[in-house]
Amino acid sequence: MSQSNLRIHPAIGIARVGNSTEYYLGPETMAAEPIEGQTLTGGLPIKPGTESTPISSTDLRDSDGRLKKQAARFKIYQYHDGDTYTYPSKESTEVVIGSVVDGKTVKDIVWTVHLANKKANCWQAEAGSGDNTGLNLYKNGAFPPLRNANFQNNADFNAKIRLQQLVIDAGPRAINGATAGNTTVKFDKSTVPSYASKTGDILSQTAYPVSFPASDGPTGDYNASSQPITYLGELQTDTKGRLIVVGGFGLACGFDNQGKPNPNVKLEGAVDNDNWLDDTADGPVTAVLIFEDGSTRALEGSAWVVTTDPAYAPQTLNVVSLWESVYTTWLEDLGLDPNLYSNNQYNPQYTPSFQDEVFPIFNAAHMQRWNTNLNSTAIQGHARIAQLPAVPNQQGWNVLSYIRKPNDPEGQKNGNLQMPLSLGNNGRSFLTVTTTQYFLLEQWWAGKCAGVPATNLSAGERLDKTILVNSLGGRFSPGIEATFIVQDAHLYNANWKNPEIGAFRINARSMDYEQVTNDAPYLTAGYIPFRTNPVEPGDICKFMAIPWHMDYNSCATHAPDPNPGGPLKNNTINSGINTTLFWSWPAQRPVAVYTYDDLKQNGGNLDDVTQRFSVRGAGTHVDNADFPRPPATNAPEESYEGAAMEVGRYQTIRDMLDNWHRIGTIIQGPAIEGYDPNYDPNYYLEVESQFEKDESNLVEQWRNKVNDTVYPPAS
Repeated sequence: MSQSNLRIHPAIGIARVGNSTEYYLGPETMAAEPIEGQTLTGGLPIKPGTESTPISSTDLRDSDGRLKKQAARFKIYQYHDGDTYTYPSKESTEVVIGSVVDGKTVKDIVWTVHLANKKANCWQAEAGSGDNTGLNLYKNGAFPPLRNANFQNNADFNAKIRLQQLVIDAGPRAINGATAGNTTVKFDKSTVPSYASKTGDILSQTAYPVSFPASDGPTGDYNASSQPITYLGELQTDTKGRLIVVGGFGLACGFDNQGKPNPNVKLEGAVDNDNWLDDTADGPVTAVLIFEDGSTRALEGSAWVVTTDPAYAPQTLNVVSLWESVYTTWLEDLGLDPNLYSNNQYNPQYTPSFQDEVFPIFNAAHMQRWNTNLNSTAIQGHARIAQLPAVPNQQGWNVLSYIRKPNDPEGQKNGNLQMPLSLGNNGRSFLTVTTTQYFLLEQWWAGKCAGVPATNLSAGERLDKTILVNSLGGRFSPGIEATFIVQDAHLYNANWKNPEIGAFRINARSMDYEQVTNDAPYLTAGYIPFRTNPVEPGDICKFMAIPWHMDYNSCATHAPDPNPGGPLKNNTINSGINTTLFWSWPAQRPVAVYTYDDLKQNGGNLDDVTQRFSVRGAGTHVDNADFPRPPATNAPEESYEGAAMEVGRYQTIRDMLDNWHRIGTIIQGPAIEGYDPNYDPNYYLEVESQFEKDESNLVEQWRNKVNDTVYPPAS
């Protein structure tokens, strides 16, 4: 009998922080995906202790009102690919305790995870301008400026002092699947690092150089704006031996140039703040099977987990999801599917599945209305997009003319008329769909989707896709879960055609925990774009904003940057330069919401509901509509930032550290406790917000201008 192939899924899992000690499981259905026979669309998280039961509004917070964390669940699947692997692979079956693999019964699954955060020892994510941004800053051996470049007067990113005092490294932790929820293993200062040997024994490693910098001060309320970080998350398992990874508490910590906690350190920008840490993290996931006969099998491949921001709108689909960005990279640079892309071009004969490859693009456009302030005409237009058929009417509405082409300079001059209605990245003013997405749309428009069945993914591969679909893939400035590095082929395992590894795997460093010493850091600066350095724990999140809360606060609405026609100045505000405001990440960072309380107050009539800002209340409004420069920006004095541009966020950016957990969550009506069955089941409404009802700065319909007046605070 040939040996079956074993792989961990998802290849990249996402956990999310919360200020509660409780959690629910991350969604295993795709955001906004219609589910046959069900009213609820995909994307809802899962109640802990269940296979797939979706949460309701009462599950979002604990009994003390704290925001629950979202845990990542990892599973093992066995395949019978033989020695040849192609994507998608043959059908798989899940391996749990009690499963039979190659004639042997699984007695236990031993998992190892290693979490770290390297943000403070990374390069600036918001450096550069024009085309020289993002990945381009690392080409030809170049680097952008270093964060904390003057720390301890040492700008060598591999210097021992920097790796010890700017990197949070909890080390590895191992757990037996057979403990079935009775054991919790924490990534904290007091828990001894441990790992599974190839024979499945859990070995302690007291010599591991655990590093929790700036953590020797007192800790207190998780809501305080600067708290020493002593915990990055924990491991649990369920009754079937699956792994559950829980993230941190959403903390941020200021420190001085001696590495000591200092809560008074300034926060001066949205992305690159020196002298700050946060408790997001990432790292590899590995597993060893133990069989009833005493034999063992260590899985050759690994998965990866990323802990990141909360998901405040889990059922809203991104127009450009992380899946789209990762998938395009794998097609164009790693040869994932030669039938779709080969020889540096897309195959004009390729026939896409409308259900899986085209409809989600239209559905995502439709779903934006629940997180943005579209006017009634725009709402109707986006709803019409979601009703487009598999066979287009080429004599009717030319949908492609409204969609901005990738790599088209002309499309970057016309933000008002083309979609997506979002800001761009990598030196572009406006977001575009990926090259893969646009090609699939062209194939649909050419009538090549007719009769094409749904894509046949195995259960494990579908889980890979689902997790990435539910994450942000544009704009990368830097983003939410991951950023521009997902477009670098060096990030991934080039040996993916090995059926024991598979597609979408991170190029993980081989960890030899037996060879550690406590007098030197184990981790290095790690992965660098366009280099061959393998990826270490902390290398995914390190390119993200520090602390993450600042970027979340900032990325509501902005004028384009770069702005077609040049930058806005006081003397050019009425010169014809684009002054329209666009959204950054509406599916992940809601801007304008309909609240369930307002819907109830209006008897279920949404037409009578005025939207509110997701981030609202004290500290978020602008009293004077004629101010020249609001305190929330760091723009030069001569620039012009209008009143409307600054609503929906904290004017003093540090306030987000105290209030991120108060933001409400947008979920579908029937998932809301007490939802009237007479109300439309297709409403997606904000619930569980802890902001007091506030009538100031009620949302105006798009298009908004930078110099629009805003409503004054309610009297």
